[in-house]
Amino acid sequence: MLHTYIVYPSLLYVLSKNKKSATENLFQPTDSLPSIAVICAAYNEEHVIEEKIKSVFATNYPNEKVAFYIGTDACSDSTVSIIKKLQEKYPLLKLVEFTERSGKINILNKLCTLTQADVFVMTDANVFFKDDTFFELVKHFKDDDVKLVCGNIVKRALNKETVTKNELQYLDFENFLKSAESKLWQVVIGAEGGCYALRKNCYLQIPSHFIADDFFITCHVLNTNGKILFENKAIVYEDASAETKGEFRRKARIATGNFQNLVYFKKLLRNPFSKTGFAYISHKVLRWLTPFFFLLNVICCAFLTADNSLFEYILAAELAILFSPILNTLFEKMGIKIKPLISASHFVVMNRALFVGFIRYSRGVKSSVWQPVRQ
Repeated sequence: MLHTYIVYPSLLYVLSKNKKSATENLFQPTDSLPSIAVICAAYNEEHVIEEKIKSVFATNYPNEKVAFYIGTDACSDSTVSIIKKLQEKYPLLKLVEFTERSGKINILNKLCTLTQADVFVMTDANVFFKDDTFFELVKHFKDDDVKLVCGNIVKRALNKETVTKNELQYLDFENFLKSAESKLWQVVIGAEGGCYALRKNCYLQIPSHFIADDFFITCHVLNTNGKILFENKAIVYEDASAETKGEFRRKARIATGNFQNLVYFKKLLRNPFSKTGFAYISHKVLRWLTPFFFLLNVICCAFLTADNSLFEYILAAELAILFSPILNTLFEKMGIKIKPLISASHFVVMNRALFVGFIRYSRGVKSSVWQPVRQ
């Protein structure tokens, strides 16, 4: 637990502090740039889909080289009608309607067979591009060894709810780790599905029952020893959710997908002293196992209290952390906010989601059909 949350981040900070960009072999704006296909699966996104489409076609990337493929998953709102109306304005906006709920994975697999573009830009409906996002992603593909480039997702906080603040802090922490890994080893452990660019020939059909499509693609590229970079300048915006239950549901779902990929790509663990193996274990695997480490620690301390009173204090501290979400809720109802308690509560909720995700994975996953969290 100390390694994944303290030692590894500290090591990355020291080693990458004065490190320059991962590569200098870049496309220039005046070069002949690769064609791109923006790939997106959407289900009942009427509140954001128009802004999404406009953000794709308002970039400074050559318009004739940008096509947008949207697959709608049996939407029951006005998402499809909005897309069809905008097709009159944007000829390179392609709509594929799924009349029955099929799940994100099946939609992505289908869309990626419909285009001959050089680069796929994988994205979500509620993620919005800046005018230079595409170029900042694609410029790295001048280096033939670069297979995947991660975008820099910036969450827009619409209120001051504690869940939003903690999510923003956690995202900043994740982006720091990815940026440092990219600079040091040209490896990033986990592209974020909201925005990443991928060479067309590096897309692998994803098993239909899988959930974490972005991590599946990341592991596939790592498995082939391709370079994965994080581009700080490739900024996209996503509204942060303050809906606690919805956010927990999303995290548990992602956790289920992470355990699927952990087993499917178990070969990545064979060499823990390689740059990929070390980063994968340190950044992800140990973090996914944290709830089990924590519970084991509590059990050990409970037995050891009979031999040494020191363990009584350790056990008390651990139990306080374990029940911090309940304590935090009680204090918030009284209008009292305690920052350490809020942070401890967020840590416990995250690990509870990991535990729930593991249970769901153990029971078996039969479908990737999803319900988006409202922002």
